[in-house]
Amino acid sequence: MDIHRADKAYRNRSLALLALVAALCGVLLWQLNTWLAHMGAVLHSSDPGSTYTWLRRLFAALGLGLALPAGALGIAMRRFALASRLEGRFPPRDWKTWRDVRVLRDRDAFAWARRVEVFGTALLALAAILLAWTAYAWWRYG
Repeated sequence: MDIHRADKAYRNRSLALLALVAALCGVLLWQLNTWLAHMGAVLHSSDPGSTYTWLRRLFAALGLGLALPAGALGIAMRRFALASRLEGRFPPRDWKTWRDVRVLRDRDAFAWARRVEVFGTALLALAAILLAWTAYAWWRYG
């Protein structure tokens, strides 16, 4: 049984980045209520055209903000599955892992690669749906 060794430096960098992103999200959520209260007061006192413009921009930003990470993750997952399928092992040799994992070969590796590919395709479909929703919201509130 082969073992794919973990890269400790990669794990430490990834955890530091994850902690930074979590802290940033916490700060942004903390400020979200203040911003929404301010925007509610501004939009409540403005004309309907301005409200539609703000809704249009907000829905477009929300759709793009969700579609871009989903699409990027979908592409990365499909690339991961392709590399695994080409090498006939899971995980591929040049991919880094957080912990030591058992290497799957042949049929088991192809099964894992297929699942990862299906997941990546589903994420790309989700990104396409979100982009379509963004286009509809842009058209609807335009």
